[in-house]
Amino acid sequence: MKKYLVIFVLLCLVINIYSQNKLPYPIIFVHGLAGSENTFGETLEYLRDHDNLGEINVFDIVLNADDNTEIALMSEDVKWENFIYDDTEIKLGRRNFVSSIDDYVHEWTDSNLFALNFKEENIEGANGFFGDYFDQSNESAIFKQGYALNKMIQEVLNYTGAEKVILVGHSMGGLCIREYLQRTDENNVHVNWIDPTTEDGHKVARVITVGTPHLGSNTSPDPTKSSTPNAMGTTEANRDLLYEYDNYTFCEGYPQGIYLFGGNENCIKGEGGLLGNSTFKNVDVNCNGSETDDIIGINESPESFSYNPDMPLPENIKYTYVTSIWIGWDVGLVGDGAVAIDRQWLYDENYNPVPFGITDTILTNQFHTSVPKEPSTVIRGMDEPNTFSLAYGLKLNQETIGYVTYQQDWDSIDEDIFKLHCEENNTIAFVYNGEDSGVNTIEFYDFNENLLLSKDITSIVDTTFVNIPETDNEIYVKLIGNATSTSWENPYKIYSYPVDITENLVNNYITASIFPNPSSGMVTIQLSDKRLCKLSIYNNNSTKVFETEVNQNKEFDFSFLPNGIYTIKLDIDNESITKKLVIIN
Repeated sequence: MKKYLVIFVLLCLVINIYSQNKLPYPIIFVHGLAGSENTFGETLEYLRDHDNLGEINVFDIVLNADDNTEIALMSEDVKWENFIYDDTEIKLGRRNFVSSIDDYVHEWTDSNLFALNFKEENIEGANGFFGDYFDQSNESAIFKQGYALNKMIQEVLNYTGAEKVILVGHSMGGLCIREYLQRTDENNVHVNWIDPTTEDGHKVARVITVGTPHLGSNTSPDPTKSSTPNAMGTTEANRDLLYEYDNYTFCEGYPQGIYLFGGNENCIKGEGGLLGNSTFKNVDVNCNGSETDDIIGINESPESFSYNPDMPLPENIKYTYVTSIWIGWDVGLVGDGAVAIDRQWLYDENYNPVPFGITDTILTNQFHTSVPKEPSTVIRGMDEPNTFSLAYGLKLNQETIGYVTYQQDWDSIDEDIFKLHCEENNTIAFVYNGEDSGVNTIEFYDFNENLLLSKDITSIVDTTFVNIPETDNEIYVKLIGNATSTSWENPYKIYSYPVDITENLVNNYITASIFPNPSSGMVTIQLSDKRLCKLSIYNNNSTKVFETEVNQNKEFDFSFLPNGIYTIKLDIDNESITKKLVIIN
């Protein structure tokens, strides 16, 4: 006698059993001019210790591997794997430290936190007998930095298995990110992307720049402003950061910075000789061995405040410009002490941040090097996208954390949107856990952005059962909250798992069908037998919550039952049938 059983698979979830929290994507922190992985020190430590995102993983890359600042050649200067220099092993690539920057191992651990480092003094083996090898590695050309960022992103993707990354750049680190995202060749192929053949081949979900001189900065020493060479301002990076030069030798009428706005490298070449202006160490902006190339700038022009439309920023990424006006800057300029405020972001003629519609700004009052060490500001900048097209990806059976933070102009309403891949499941259970996180509503949408379900959150832990449309294998999840001064300190956790329900014959003589299942309340029960049947419903605590009688075919209104999974028991003489019913109001 063949017996068919009700198959019900329910994964048990215990919140907070995980030893480490996870963000939707790993974060890569990129330092600026003369910086290192320690640029974001306090922020990294806060995310590690308070939000439990794992230890700090560093990736060391040398940008002047031939130790010659007079020549810039990408193939010789950029190295990210161990190599021998002057009979010394230079250890590059993966590095991890737990509590002290000097206490590290050359490996990575399971973590969401990654930092890029170009500073030669922090690289093992780079301390030569008479000084450090690879001088000015962290003051090298932005072309090199964008190329190096490709290597970092690839390493992180390979190590974590993530689909994308979040990039946070301080000062020049923001231009490093833009170089990675924008630079194309003569065939309009993105030269630095992980996969230049697809529209999201950059593998970046989010970009936050902090105090970045998007339109340049002339606060660093400019050797072209004097006939006397200035050693402090002769680096490749300083050359690329300046938005204009004063003393031209070979070109007239091109005052703009070559890297930022375009021009010929030869324009800023020094005269040489005893009385000549030596200007920069080299003027090979694109690092190809020639100093007479025409360079395409990443910005439109000195008269514009936006990026180059012929080499645009991708519009499938969410952007935030963190800017600052520091009251201590008393030199007649308004800015953070290093970058003027009107050069810390990109905007159109109406002062809308660009790319339009997907870009926010944040204004602080800290000094240039203090802003990246403010966890509250960086976390606010990292806030999850509020548009469906930019939604962060989620996967079943993976816990993720998020934040409710203030939005543009201190708007307290925060909407975080995620895209959940449901595979071929009919129903998923969505678990929310967030004490004092600020979340008050969760909404679910189908792939066409039609609302499926909206639910008020009134408890710390809440489980919602969601029917997945038959034509979709993905849904959107929107968490809506009210930001407070402390909500960013209390990230919420979300987790989803599949609920599989199959209805089949359960004994030799009687079949039963229950539909729809899951149901919002109205349920039809059909029996193959005309005899009177006793119907009992039990909750997850095995407590009977309903009892009646049914004969062959009857509709019930179970909307009085709270959301959850119930056991239905049908008794006919000595026969019994049990089934599962999911209620979603």
